[in-house]
Amino acid sequence: MFVRDILVSCLRRWYFVVAGLLITGFITYYAFSMVSPTYEAKASVVLIPPSVAVTVGDNPYLYLGGLEQALGVLQVKVASPEVSAALLDKFPGSSIDITKDGTTSGPIMAVTVGAESPEATMQLLKGTLELIPSTLVSLQTELKVPAKSVITVMSLSSDIEPTKISKKQIQMTAMAGVGGLAATLLLTGFIDRLMSREKRSKAQVDSIGSELPEAPLGLRGIVSDNTSDAALPIEGPHRRPRARARRKDGARDDSDESVDVGT
Repeated sequence: MFVRDILVSCLRRWYFVVAGLLITGFITYYAFSMVSPTYEAKASVVLIPPSVAVTVGDNPYLYLGGLEQALGVLQVKVASPEVSAALLDKFPGSSIDITKDGTTSGPIMAVTVGAESPEATMQLLKGTLELIPSTLVSLQTELKVPAKSVITVMSLSSDIEPTKISKKQIQMTAMAGVGGLAATLLLTGFIDRLMSREKRSKAQVDSIGSELPEAPLGLRGIVSDNTSDAALPIEGPHRRPRARARRKDGARDDSDESVDVGT
């Protein structure tokens, strides 16, 4: 019932709907232009075990199993504000996300950076990939790790071009469009109800006024501006006594005449 009433109101007041749709279109375009898309780039690095842990002539990738603890320490250190804040300050609105790659059990680190422009995104990714090995070196230098036992980092993959992320822009645009459309329909229905109520009230007043009885004309007391009370004919029960009086006078006159004739 409510939906049908809204549709009927929109058909009846279509000009309000058109105005609302124009305003909604403007608001939607404004929201789309105000919310800029972001850009994202990804890379992955792997920890390489020290030479002392690898048997001479053996494959280093066979000894990755004991580096998960070192990977966790490096991950926390790089993501800390004291290390990444200087890099993030160069690119306002940027972010760095460093996690362990969940698709493998090896000591592989997944790096994801985001910025407001493609150039800033690629520069941030390059700076992050340079920050990871330097941070690992500083951690091991503080512990005075021997050179033969030093863990190193190797880059596995890195994006050449950033990926455009329009999720937030699309969400804000959709919210503006849906909100404007809903507001247009509801306001149109509300305005139509007010106008219909006012029209019904006026019609009721006019019908009541037309049903009132008209005042009778010709009664004594309803006198035009140019007519006096004396000029109006006297109606009602006072007319007959006067006529009777006239008849009595006439009878008397006749009787008097008859008496005169006889005499």
